[in-house]
Amino acid sequence: MKTVTIVAIQIALFFTIHNALGQTVPTPPAPPVTHTTSSSTVSYSSTNSDDYSGNVSIAISNTNRSYKFKAKFPSKRYTDLLSILKNELESKKMVKSGNSYTWISNADDNEVYNVEFTSKKLTIFLDKNVASATLIHKFEALGKTLKTAITGNSDTKREAEELQREADKLLRDAERMQREATRIQQEAKRIEQANLKSYQEDAMHIAEEAKRLAEKAANISTEASHKGAISAPLKTLLNSDKTFLSSTTQNANNYTWPTAQKELVSALLSDRIITSKDDIACNADHSGVYINGTKLNNNQIAKYKNILAKYNITKNNTFSFYKTNSNIVVLNANASLTNFLKNLKEKGYISSLKEKFLLEINGTNIKKNGKVISAKDLAIYNTLLLKNNIIPAPGKIIEITENAYKVGYTLSNKAHLGTWVTLD
Repeated sequence: MKTVTIVAIQIALFFTIHNALGQTVPTPPAPPVTHTTSSSTVSYSSTNSDDYSGNVSIAISNTNRSYKFKAKFPSKRYTDLLSILKNELESKKMVKSGNSYTWISNADDNEVYNVEFTSKKLTIFLDKNVASATLIHKFEALGKTLKTAITGNSDTKREAEELQREADKLLRDAERMQREATRIQQEAKRIEQANLKSYQEDAMHIAEEAKRLAEKAANISTEASHKGAISAPLKTLLNSDKTFLSSTTQNANNYTWPTAQKELVSALLSDRIITSKDDIACNADHSGVYINGTKLNNNQIAKYKNILAKYNITKNNTFSFYKTNSNIVVLNANASLTNFLKNLKEKGYISSLKEKFLLEINGTNIKKNGKVISAKDLAIYNTLLLKNNIIPAPGKIIEITENAYKVGYTLSNKAHLGTWVTLD
C-alpha cells in the first residue's frame, strides 16, 4: 500500500502516464545540485503611514561561490527581523552587544557564514565553497523570507502569481504531452507488430518529458505557494458552490471547524499576518508554515496550534487552508485515511475495506453512498475524522475505489486533489 499526498497537482496525470505505456516509466536520475551565477538588486521605498513606511534598500548577490544579502530598513522592522533571525539561526553562534547581533560559523578555520544585524542594517555572507547544500538552501530561503518582511508582501505576491502561472502552464503542457503519448500507444496497436517497438519508444520519450514537466510544475508551484499564490485547481475549487461555508454555521454534532476557523482568522488579523479574512492562503509542508507569503516562526505556530487544539484538532494535524470570501479548502497532509476506514469497519459502518464506498462531507451533514446519515452517526463520523487528522470541510470526499482510497476534492475533470492511497 502506498500513500501519495499531492497538493495543487492533478494526480491523474502520473497514473495515466503509467497506464498509457503499459509499463513502468523509468524515473530519470536526479540532476546534480548546481547554483548558477546570478545577481539581483531590489530597491523599495514608501512614504505611506503603515508599517512598511520609510526608505528601504536591498541588494542580493547569489553566485556559485557565495551568497550575500545587504539591507537597510526603518527601525520599526527591527523586532520582526530579529524574530526571524533568532528562529532560523543557531543560538549558540549568536553574540549580542546592545541592540546589535552577530552570528558567525566557522569550520576548519574557514568562515562558513557571518550575519550582522543592527536596528537599521542587516548583512549576510555565506561561503558556498565550504557550506553544505542544505545550509545553502536554508540561507537562500532565509533571504526570501527577510526580503518579504522588509518590503511587505506586495512584490512577493506579484512574483508568486507569476510563478504559479508558469507552473499551471507547465502542467497543461505535461497533460498535452501525456495525451500524445497515449495516442501514439493506441496507434501502435493498430499497425503491424514489427513497428510496435518503435511506437512504444516514441511514446516512452514523450511520457518521460510529460513527467519531467509535471515534476517541474510541482516544484515551481510549491515555491509559489510559499509566496502566497494559489494554483489553478485550488482557484477552481474556491469558486465552486460545493466549498461554500456559511458564516452563520455553528459547531454541532462534533463539527468544530466553523468556530475554530473564526478564532484562527481573528488571531491572524490581530497579529497582522493577514489583512483580510476573505483572502487566505495557508500552506504547510516539510519546510514550514506559510500564510499569505509570510513564513511563521515557531512561537506563532505554537500559538495557532493551541487555538486549534481547543476544537479537537490535534497539534500533529498538518494541513493547508485556503479561503476566498466564504469558500474554503482544507487539505490534510498527514491524514490517517486507512485507519479511519478501519475505524468505520470496526463500528459496522462498512463491511469491507474493498467495497466501493463514497462519503460526501459537508460538516453539517455527510452523505454515505448518496444518502444523508443520521445526526447521531454524523457526530461519530466527525469525531473519527478529527481523530485521524482529517478536518471535515464542505466539498471534501472520502472514497474507496477498485484500486485506491482517496480523501480530498474531486475536480471537474475527475482529477483528485488531496491524498491518494494505492492498493496493492
